[in-house]
Amino acid sequence: MNLRLVSLIMVVVVFAVGCGVMSFLSGGGITLEQAYDSKQVEITQKTIAGTIPHNVTITNNGSKPLMVDKGTILKSKESQDLVIINDKKISPNNNDTVQAYCIEPDQKAVTGATLIPSGTASSQVKQIIDSSNPSDLQNATQSQLQIWIIVSKGNVDVYSGEAMAVVQNQKIKYYQLQEKLDTAKKNVMSKFNLSSEGIQNISFTVESSNSASTWISDLRQWFKNNLGI
Repeated sequence: MNLRLVSLIMVVVVFAVGCGVMSFLSGGGITLEQAYDSKQVEITQKTIAGTIPHNVTITNNGSKPLMVDKGTILKSKESQDLVIINDKKISPNNNDTVQAYCIEPDQKAVTGATLIPSGTASSQVKQIIDSSNPSDLQNATQSQLQIWIIVSKGNVDVYSGEAMAVVQNQKIKYYQLQEKLDTAKKNVMSKFNLSSEGIQNISFTVESSNSASTWISDLRQWFKNNLGI
């Protein structure tokens, strides 16, 4: 490979990383988990059980912009767990609403419940999120059900929790939701080239990440936040 080209690429990468660090240290923004750890954020469930997608209000009480990333998992002791499906940049001392899909089909959402950031969804779940259209109820429902298929390993009880609430909220029959789940399972198997047994092994969360992939992700995030690309 051309040594000059390699050197140029290294210079660009080092410059980008340096700018990212400087931007961050000078007030470029903090992540949702960093804001939570420093008690600078409030995250609240806003919509009733059965809503697809759910709305979550995030209040930034800090002095720096808050970067909210899709794929971030939100957990609650009293309500269902969620996964954020859109990116947001929330100004200091301000609040905004993000949309989120439900993670736990057997747990109902509780309006007003407090949520906390807890990790990141797997690449498969992020792919489902990226291909979904939250403004189209039918499309969003199918994306929601695909996430449930992954989380439940293909076994969703339509007579409990959020699944039951979806039946009630959308005014459909339980057998109709089961049919939609069967379709969602087939779509997941096709999308990720899985067998029925393979669904048992697919993970919902990112179990681990090496330093290289984390570094690349951080660099990509800096470009997105600061350059809009």
